[in-house]
Amino acid sequence: MSERRDPLLMERTTLQSGLEVILQSPPASARSFSISYVAPAGWGFEPADTEGLATVAAKLVVGRPGKRSREDLARTLDRLGASLTASIAAETAEITLWGPQDSWAPLLEIFADAVFRPYFASDELGRARRQLEERQLRQMVQPDLRAERELLARVFPEGHPYRSTGIGNARSAARISLEGLRRFHRSHYPARGSVLAVTSRAPPRDLRLSLERHFPAAEFCSDPPVPSLPAASPRGRRLNVTIKGQSQVAVRVGASTIARSDPSYPELFLLNEVLGGRPLLSRLFQRIREQHGLVYHASSELEAMRWSGYWEAVAGTDPATRDRVVGFMLHEIENLSSDLIPQAELERIRESALGSLPLELDTTASAHELAVDVAYHRLPGDFYRTWPARLRRVSPRELRAAAETGFTTGHAVVVTAGPPAP
Repeated sequence: MSERRDPLLMERTTLQSGLEVILQSPPASARSFSISYVAPAGWGFEPADTEGLATVAAKLVVGRPGKRSREDLARTLDRLGASLTASIAAETAEITLWGPQDSWAPLLEIFADAVFRPYFASDELGRARRQLEERQLRQMVQPDLRAERELLARVFPEGHPYRSTGIGNARSAARISLEGLRRFHRSHYPARGSVLAVTSRAPPRDLRLSLERHFPAAEFCSDPPVPSLPAASPRGRRLNVTIKGQSQVAVRVGASTIARSDPSYPELFLLNEVLGGRPLLSRLFQRIREQHGLVYHASSELEAMRWSGYWEAVAGTDPATRDRVVGFMLHEIENLSSDLIPQAELERIRESALGSLPLELDTTASAHELAVDVAYHRLPGDFYRTWPARLRRVSPRELRAAAETGFTTGHAVVVTAGPPAP
């Protein structure tokens, strides 16, 4: 492995176990490291009758790694000034450890235990199940969470991994058992298709020796099969959900779209930035909030994942202005494919988006997120070095062409959730 200095130039290597690793140098002034293990253990892989199992598993794997008690783990992490977290999505579960560089050895042992040897105890399961049920209740009564739930359920058909929000319902939560958790962990966390991202200034040779020792071939199993991906066929193009006792209406407009690997991803990325991805600068905020004063917030998001993706525009408004806001949002989305984006507007949005990239290099933790992105999506090691030039080559005509297939209202679903209009 070559010497690494620029956090935007990453190196891909493969351990003897077959585990793919992205190696990244931290920012120059950093004295900490981050390591993430990304496994095919998202809720898209869980059995249909135990929705929420993957979410509970992700929480518990970092609760008692290697049979440590919660108290012992907390004391150790506090003493070393480290953190151990897990996050969950439809495709993946991600375990991340951050800590001082000089505590690499003891922390890596804890990290490997979390990946391969978590301890699932009945009291931990009971606590996690109660927390899951609380999230389920909030999802039904909080407008924004309810709107997200209903939008995904209408964009994606039964059986699609993106249809769920990963928390299930009371019935599915009750079916989660210790044996089910252990079985899910054994078949999904040590899978050979997992990836590792490491941001560290340790000498490359020492780093590889440590990783080989803690991630040996004997720990790994075959990859779980990728879930079926039935074609998205939106149903119920418009849904109004009444939630009493709330003051704000959540509005979501969305549809399925491309995977991250699609060649048109840079164009879709910029379209989302123009629509609602840039705080204060984007069209949804400027035209619906600033010009008309109709919303409390307005933004958009592009979720381009490995299997496919979806986009959504989001706003919060008063019950009396619900229909006007929906109309404005649809109009702004349709304009992306009907009109050319003015060059001046494109330049302003593009440079704002690119200006945020150097800010990601302020800390080890934020720079590490770029390495995780490169690792999971199998991007070239110099992806973020060449990304600015790639975006600057995109023209307004290319954006309009991409919007015609990847960012339109033709198959969009509209969901509003909140109190009824007065």
